[in-house]
Amino acid sequence: MDSQRTAELYGVGLGPGDPGLVTLAAMSVLETAEIIIAPSSHPESMGRAEYIVHTLLPDREVIRIPMQMASGSEGIDRRLHAVRETIRELRPRLTSAAMSAFVTLGDPLLYSTFSLVVEAVVCEQLPIAVRVIPGVPAFLALASLVTTNLLDNDERLHLVPATGDPGHLEHLLEDRESVLVIYKLSSNFAMLRAMIAQAGRQKGAMVGLELGTDRMQVLTLSEAPDKVPYFATIIVPVQRRSA
Repeated sequence: MDSQRTAELYGVGLGPGDPGLVTLAAMSVLETAEIIIAPSSHPESMGRAEYIVHTLLPDREVIRIPMQMASGSEGIDRRLHAVRETIRELRPRLTSAAMSAFVTLGDPLLYSTFSLVVEAVVCEQLPIAVRVIPGVPAFLALASLVTTNLLDNDERLHLVPATGDPGHLEHLLEDRESVLVIYKLSSNFAMLRAMIAQAGRQKGAMVGLELGTDRMQVLTLSEAPDKVPYFATIIVPVQRRSA
């Protein structure tokens, strides 16, 4: 690489899972990057982000960072440790490559492991410029599948994880002029469904499971099974007055 040029590391959002929703900007980076890194739940298994890359560019090598998706601060610490180890090992390649890419589902700036990569780059003091290519978030993909007009006029949107404070979720459900989008449903779905029904917000609420994959399901809140996968999204719509 030209000694006058700073190495670049791109966080590349690949959308919810459908390779057809990968943007032209993301494809340009994937085709150009000398190194592509992807998260994986196990060193020997291909994660969903890597699968999208493989579908679009089957001959590209992808370096995996194993990340256990355990919850809480201990889980975050484990993931950060795994990321820092990988970044440390790749330091010579990352600093000499003109462009590298870390791929992630959805958008790199929304509940993404890319934040850990950025933290590792800073901690390891790598002379790398960090860039971001946005991706289609899961909740917008879900809204498009049911052609829901999410927001209008002065309406608001709240995007929260199901792992947060239940009291905070109850408070947000009281705001009927807001859309509530909930991620990370797997362990709390039954409780969430009951809370939404108790608040009288179940009308029009939709659940998207495994969006962008061949296992995708789009269901009403009442149709959804009691147990849902980690990659699930709820949209609780605004309660608009009838014309």
